[in-house]
Amino acid sequence: MLTEERQQIILEQLKIHNIVKLHDLIPLTGASESTLRRDLQDLENCHKLLRIHGGAQNVISLHEEPALSQKAAVHINEKKMIGQTAANLVQNHEVIFLDSGTTIQFMIPYLIEHTDLLVITNGVDNASMLADYNVNTFLPGGKLKSSTKALVGSNIIQTLENYHFDRAFLGTNGFSIEAGYTTPDSEEAAIKRLAIAQSNQAYVLSDSSKFSQVSFSRFATLDEVPLITDRLSEKESSILSKYTKITEAI
Repeated sequence: MLTEERQQIILEQLKIHNIVKLHDLIPLTGASESTLRRDLQDLENCHKLLRIHGGAQNVISLHEEPALSQKAAVHINEKKMIGQTAANLVQNHEVIFLDSGTTIQFMIPYLIEHTDLLVITNGVDNASMLADYNVNTFLPGGKLKSSTKALVGSNIIQTLENYHFDRAFLGTNGFSIEAGYTTPDSEEAAIKRLAIAQSNQAYVLSDSSKFSQVSFSRFATLDEVPLITDRLSEKESSILSKYTKITEAI
């Protein structure tokens, strides 16, 4: 297969999946890992992709925020496992904070197994789901961000500063060794940082495809908040476990 053909396959896979792994490209192209690494390097030099650990991701702006519907439609099975694992950490009679992340939504069906919960959330869609499941919920006021259905701004910051949580569960757009946990919007990052500060224990929920992805605004370093994710490769787990506590949902 010609170099141009291989590279076109790589770019087409990125359009579909946003992230491609080297081990997935080998059977698609019939090329060796070393050849594919050179292809990725060439494409990165042309600003057509961004190399990440074990593969590559589509080139997106650091402040670009995918629509909620886009994020909700990918990695559904992984998010279900992560959500159930996170919900199992909740105890009866607790006050918990849920942010607006789509992975967080998959916790909600399992929260009905706990009694006397109070949930505070800045996610409008999450609040609606919690109401459907008859979970005691408080939705603080703030400015509504249309792309993520999250409430942000100074009003909600002032309100949350008066609250304390047993646990906080947060989504992220990406996590990496160097950048930590990041999100495109600095206002959402401020909410996440405050929730961490106001909770006895915070957790970040993220499927493993977001490893090595970086967005504009960091809200925590890896060592500040443990990670709940799906099954990582042995190499990924070995690297990340040096920087944060990992719970793999299996």
